[in-house]
Amino acid sequence: MIKFYQLVQGGFPPRKASRSANGSLPTDGFRYCEPVRTASGFGWYVYLPMDFWLLWDGAEIQWTVDAGANWRPLADAIQYPGFSDRFDRAAPEGCRGYAPPFITRGTEHDGLQIWTGTMISTEPGVAALFRRPANLDWRTDYTGWEGVVETDSWFGPLFLNIRLRKMGTPIVFRRTEPFIQVQPIPRALLKDAADAPLEVAEGVEGLSAVEWEAYANTVVRRMQTRRRLGDYAVETRKRASPAPA
Repeated sequence: MIKFYQLVQGGFPPRKASRSANGSLPTDGFRYCEPVRTASGFGWYVYLPMDFWLLWDGAEIQWTVDAGANWRPLADAIQYPGFSDRFDRAAPEGCRGYAPPFITRGTEHDGLQIWTGTMISTEPGVAALFRRPANLDWRTDYTGWEGVVETDSWFGPLFLNIRLRKMGTPIVFRRTEPFIQVQPIPRALLKDAADAPLEVAEGVEGLSAVEWEAYANTVVRRMQTRRRLGDYAVETRKRASPAPA
Protein backbone atom coordinates (compact mmCIF):
# COMPACT_ATOMS: atom_id res chain seq x y z
CA MET A 1 0.00 0.00 0.00
CA ILE A 2 2.78 2.43 0.89
CA LYS A 3 6.54 2.69 0.41
CA PHE A 4 8.94 5.01 2.22
CA TYR A 5 12.33 6.09 0.88
CA GLN A 6 14.68 7.26 3.63
CA LEU A 7 17.13 9.49 1.75
CA VAL A 8 18.69 11.20 4.77
CA GLN A 9 20.05 8.75 7.33
CA GLY A 10 20.33 9.26 11.05
CA GLY A 11 16.89 8.85 12.57
CA PHE A 12 14.52 5.98 13.16
CA PRO A 13 13.04 4.38 10.05
CA PRO A 14 9.29 4.85 9.53
CA ARG A 15 7.32 2.51 11.74
CA LYS A 16 3.75 1.52 12.51
CA ALA A 17 2.00 4.11 14.65
CA SER A 18 1.52 3.19 18.29
CA ARG A 19 -1.93 2.44 19.70
CA SER A 20 -0.68 3.84 23.00
CA ALA A 21 0.43 7.10 21.31
CA ASN A 22 4.03 6.14 22.09
CA GLY A 23 3.13 5.28 25.66
CA SER A 24 1.56 8.67 26.39
CA LEU A 25 -2.07 7.54 26.77
CA PRO A 26 -3.40 7.17 30.32
CA THR A 27 -3.65 3.53 31.39
CA ASP A 28 -7.46 3.47 31.40
CA GLY A 29 -7.56 5.25 28.05
CA PHE A 30 -5.32 2.62 26.50
CA ARG A 31 -7.19 -0.30 28.06
CA TYR A 32 -10.77 0.82 27.54
CA CYS A 33 -11.07 3.59 24.95
CA GLU A 34 -10.94 1.76 21.64
CA PRO A 35 -11.67 4.86 19.51
CA VAL A 36 -8.58 6.57 20.92
CA ARG A 37 -6.46 3.43 20.50
CA THR A 38 -7.59 2.99 16.91
CA ALA A 39 -6.96 6.63 15.97
CA SER A 40 -3.53 6.56 17.62
CA GLY A 41 -2.45 3.42 15.80
CA PHE A 42 -3.82 4.23 12.35
CA GLY A 43 -0.94 4.77 9.93
CA TRP A 44 2.80 5.14 10.32
CA TYR A 45 5.16 7.39 12.27
CA VAL A 46 7.89 9.23 10.36
CA TYR A 47 10.86 10.71 12.23
CA LEU A 48 13.37 13.46 11.61
CA PRO A 49 16.94 12.31 10.86
CA MET A 50 18.61 14.68 13.34
CA ASP A 51 18.00 16.98 16.27
CA PHE A 52 17.80 20.69 15.55
CA TRP A 53 16.66 23.91 17.21
CA LEU A 54 14.85 26.99 15.92
CA LEU A 55 14.81 30.43 17.51
CA TRP A 56 12.15 32.93 16.42
CA ASP A 57 11.87 36.55 17.52
CA GLY A 58 8.56 37.21 15.79
CA ALA A 59 10.18 38.11 12.47
CA GLU A 60 13.56 36.45 11.96
CA ILE A 61 14.36 32.78 12.46
CA GLN A 62 17.70 31.25 13.40
CA TRP A 63 18.60 27.57 13.39
CA THR A 64 21.25 25.30 14.86
CA VAL A 65 22.10 21.61 14.91
CA ASP A 66 24.57 21.78 17.82
CA ALA A 67 22.26 22.73 20.71
CA GLY A 68 22.90 26.43 20.25
CA ALA A 69 26.68 26.55 19.99
CA ASN A 70 26.35 28.10 16.52
CA TRP A 71 23.19 29.88 15.40
CA ARG A 72 22.63 30.66 11.71
CA PRO A 73 19.97 32.85 10.10
CA LEU A 74 17.24 31.12 8.09
CA ALA A 75 16.71 33.52 5.21
CA ASP A 76 14.97 31.30 2.66
CA ALA A 77 15.82 27.59 2.66
CA ILE A 78 18.58 25.30 3.95
CA GLN A 79 19.76 21.78 3.16
CA TYR A 80 20.57 18.94 5.52
CA PRO A 81 24.33 19.15 6.17
CA GLY A 82 26.17 17.51 3.27
CA PHE A 83 23.01 16.19 1.66
CA SER A 84 22.99 18.24 -1.54
CA ASP A 85 26.42 16.84 -2.51
CA ARG A 86 25.31 13.26 -1.83
CA PHE A 87 22.12 13.86 -3.78
CA ASP A 88 23.97 15.21 -6.82
CA ARG A 89 26.43 12.30 -6.82
CA ALA A 90 23.56 9.79 -6.93
CA ALA A 91 21.07 11.70 -9.14
CA PRO A 92 20.91 11.55 -12.94
CA GLU A 93 22.09 14.67 -14.71
CA GLY A 94 18.64 16.20 -15.13
CA CYS A 95 17.93 16.02 -11.37
CA ARG A 96 21.24 17.38 -10.07
CA GLY A 97 20.94 20.63 -8.20
CA TYR A 98 17.35 19.94 -7.18
CA ALA A 99 17.78 18.27 -3.80
CA PRO A 100 14.75 18.78 -1.54
CA PRO A 101 15.43 21.46 1.09
CA PHE A 102 15.48 20.60 4.77
CA ILE A 103 13.68 23.74 6.01
CA THR A 104 11.93 26.30 3.82
CA ARG A 105 10.45 29.55 5.04
CA GLY A 106 6.83 30.11 4.09
CA THR A 107 5.13 33.25 2.88
CA GLU A 108 3.94 34.00 6.43
CA HIS A 109 6.51 35.18 8.96
CA ASP A 110 5.75 32.26 11.31
CA GLY A 111 5.39 29.51 8.69
CA LEU A 112 7.92 26.82 7.76
CA GLN A 113 8.00 23.63 5.72
CA ILE A 114 10.15 20.89 7.25
CA TRP A 115 11.23 17.84 5.27
CA THR A 116 11.74 14.58 7.13
CA GLY A 117 14.48 13.37 4.78
CA THR A 118 12.03 10.72 3.58
CA MET A 119 10.01 10.37 0.38
CA ILE A 120 6.80 8.44 -0.12
CA SER A 121 4.72 6.67 -2.73
CA THR A 122 1.47 4.75 -2.51
CA GLU A 123 -0.29 2.22 -4.67
CA PRO A 124 -2.77 3.46 -7.30
CA GLY A 125 -5.95 4.85 -5.80
CA VAL A 126 -4.44 5.63 -2.38
CA ALA A 127 -3.66 9.14 -1.14
CA ALA A 128 -1.92 10.02 2.12
CA LEU A 129 -2.80 12.35 4.96
CA PHE A 130 0.27 14.05 6.50
CA ARG A 131 -0.43 15.21 10.06
CA ARG A 132 1.01 15.57 13.53
CA PRO A 133 0.86 12.25 15.42
CA ALA A 134 -2.66 11.53 16.66
CA ASN A 135 -3.17 12.04 20.41
CA LEU A 136 0.51 12.91 20.78
CA ASP A 137 0.27 16.60 19.93
CA TRP A 138 1.40 17.99 23.27
CA ARG A 139 3.56 20.68 21.70
CA THR A 140 2.67 24.29 22.44
CA ASP A 141 5.69 25.87 20.72
CA TYR A 142 4.49 25.02 17.20
CA THR A 143 1.47 23.62 15.40
CA GLY A 144 1.26 21.59 12.20
CA TRP A 145 -1.05 21.92 9.21
CA GLU A 146 -2.58 18.68 7.99
CA GLY A 147 -2.49 17.95 4.28
CA VAL A 148 -3.78 15.25 1.93
CA VAL A 149 -1.37 14.44 -0.91
CA GLU A 150 -2.15 12.26 -3.94
CA THR A 151 0.96 10.18 -3.37
CA ASP A 152 0.01 7.61 -6.00
CA SER A 153 0.85 10.19 -8.68
CA TRP A 154 2.94 12.75 -6.74
CA PHE A 155 6.34 11.26 -5.85
CA GLY A 156 8.25 13.60 -3.65
CA PRO A 157 9.33 14.68 -0.16
CA LEU A 158 7.36 13.77 2.93
CA PHE A 159 7.09 17.09 4.76
CA LEU A 160 5.02 19.00 7.28
CA ASN A 161 4.06 22.65 7.18
CA ILE A 162 4.25 24.17 10.65
CA ARG A 163 3.48 27.46 12.34
CA LEU A 164 5.79 28.67 15.11
CA ARG A 165 4.08 29.66 18.35
CA LYS A 166 6.85 30.53 20.82
CA MET A 167 9.13 33.56 20.54
CA GLY A 168 12.47 34.15 22.21
CA THR A 169 12.97 30.54 23.38
CA PRO A 170 14.71 27.77 21.41
CA ILE A 171 12.25 25.26 19.92
CA VAL A 172 13.78 21.78 19.84
CA PHE A 173 12.93 19.05 17.35
CA ARG A 174 14.09 15.58 18.45
CA ARG A 175 14.84 12.73 16.08
CA THR A 176 13.57 10.30 18.74
CA GLU A 177 10.04 11.76 18.64
CA PRO A 178 7.55 11.00 15.85
CA PHE A 179 7.22 14.11 13.71
CA ILE A 180 4.54 13.08 11.21
CA GLN A 181 1.83 10.44 11.15
CA VAL A 182 0.99 9.25 7.64
CA GLN A 183 -2.50 7.84 7.18
CA PRO A 184 -3.74 6.20 3.94
CA ILE A 185 -6.99 7.42 2.38
CA PRO A 186 -8.69 5.88 -0.68
CA ARG A 187 -8.86 8.59 -3.32
CA ALA A 188 -12.37 7.47 -4.25
CA LEU A 189 -13.46 8.25 -0.70
CA LEU A 190 -12.16 11.80 -1.03
CA LYS A 191 -14.29 12.35 -4.13
CA ASP A 192 -17.33 10.59 -2.67
CA ALA A 193 -17.14 12.70 0.48
CA ALA A 194 -16.84 15.90 -1.56
CA ASP A 195 -19.78 15.02 -3.81
CA ALA A 196 -22.08 13.40 -1.23
CA PRO A 197 -25.18 15.36 -0.23
CA LEU A 198 -25.36 16.46 3.39
CA GLU A 199 -28.18 14.87 5.37
CA VAL A 200 -29.30 16.35 8.69
CA ALA A 201 -32.22 14.98 10.71
CA GLU A 202 -33.84 17.76 12.72
CA GLY A 203 -34.78 17.14 16.35
CA VAL A 204 -35.34 13.96 18.31
CA GLU A 205 -38.43 13.34 16.20
CA GLY A 206 -36.17 12.95 13.17
CA LEU A 207 -34.98 9.50 14.33
CA SER A 208 -36.62 6.58 12.55
CA ALA A 209 -37.61 3.28 14.16
CA VAL A 210 -34.47 1.69 12.74
CA GLU A 211 -32.31 4.40 14.28
CA TRP A 212 -34.04 4.11 17.66
CA GLU A 213 -33.35 0.36 17.60
CA ALA A 214 -29.68 1.04 16.84
CA TYR A 215 -29.55 3.57 19.71
CA ALA A 216 -31.10 1.06 22.08
CA ASN A 217 -28.48 -1.52 21.12
CA THR A 218 -25.57 0.92 21.32
CA VAL A 219 -26.43 3.05 24.35
CA VAL A 220 -29.42 1.76 26.31
CA ARG A 221 -28.20 -1.84 26.47
CA ARG A 222 -24.83 -0.73 27.79
CA MET A 223 -26.37 1.53 30.41
CA GLN A 224 -28.66 -1.27 31.60
CA THR A 225 -26.16 -4.12 31.69
CA ARG A 226 -22.78 -2.45 32.08
CA ARG A 227 -20.61 -4.32 34.55
CA ARG A 228 -17.19 -3.10 33.49
CA LEU A 229 -15.36 -0.44 31.55
CA GLY A 230 -14.51 -0.98 27.91
CA ASP A 231 -17.31 -3.19 26.63
CA TYR A 232 -17.20 -1.30 23.32
CA ALA A 233 -13.48 -2.09 23.15
CA VAL A 234 -14.12 -5.79 23.86
CA GLU A 235 -16.76 -6.05 21.13
CA THR A 236 -14.64 -4.14 18.62
CA ARG A 237 -11.60 -6.34 19.26
CA LYS A 238 -13.71 -9.48 18.91
CA ARG A 239 -14.92 -8.31 15.49
CA ALA A 240 -11.34 -7.60 14.46
CA SER A 241 -10.10 -11.03 15.54
CA PRO A 242 -10.04 -13.81 12.93
CA ALA A 243 -12.79 -16.39 13.29
CA PRO A 244 -11.62 -19.72 14.73
CA ALA A 245 -11.01 -22.43 12.16
